[in-house]
Amino acid sequence: MKFYVIRHCSTAYSEQKIYCGATDIPLSELGRREAEALTDIMRQYEFDAVVSSPLLRARQTADAVLRAKDVPLWIDPRLGERRFGIFEETSVDRPDGKIFRYSLANRFPGGESYLDVAARVYPLLDELKEQYAGRNVVLVSHGSVCRTIRSYFTDMTDAEFYGFTHPNGAVLEYGL
Repeated sequence: MKFYVIRHCSTAYSEQKIYCGATDIPLSELGRREAEALTDIMRQYEFDAVVSSPLLRARQTADAVLRAKDVPLWIDPRLGERRFGIFEETSVDRPDGKIFRYSLANRFPGGESYLDVAARVYPLLDELKEQYAGRNVVLVSHGSVCRTIRSYFTDMTDAEFYGFTHPNGAVLEYGL
C-alpha cells in the first residue's frame, strides 16, 4: 500500500507567508497553474481513491488529481489545516507566534497544537490502512497536516519535524 500525500497548490496566503488555517480561500493564479501541472504528474501514479480536506484550496487541488484518474473522492475534515486561532490571517514571521508554531503541545490561542492535529490525523491513517489495504490512496491536505503525516511514517527529531516543509502541489510517497 502507498499513500501519495499532496499539499494543496499555492494560494495568495501561502505566497505571502500568512497563516491560513481554517480560512477558506481558493488557489491563486500560480496555484491554478500548479494544479494543471499536477494533473499531468498524477497520470503516472496508480491510485484507488482520493481523500481531501474540505477546505476549498485542497478540494481544488483534489479536482486536479481527479482529472488524471476517475476514482472516488472522500472529503474528510480530519485533513483540514491546523487551526491557528487568533493568528489566522497574520504573518507566519510574527515573533509572538513562534512559541506555538515550534511546539508540539502549545495550542495557538483559540486554535490547535500539533498534538491536536496528530490526534485527528493518525486515526484517519489507521482507518485508511485497513479500508484500502493493498491499494493506493492520495491524500490532499495542508502544510501542518502534511508534516504530521510525515511523522506518522518517518521517525524524526524535533529539528527534522519543524524543518520539514512540504512544497505546495508536491507529491510525496509513503509506503507500508
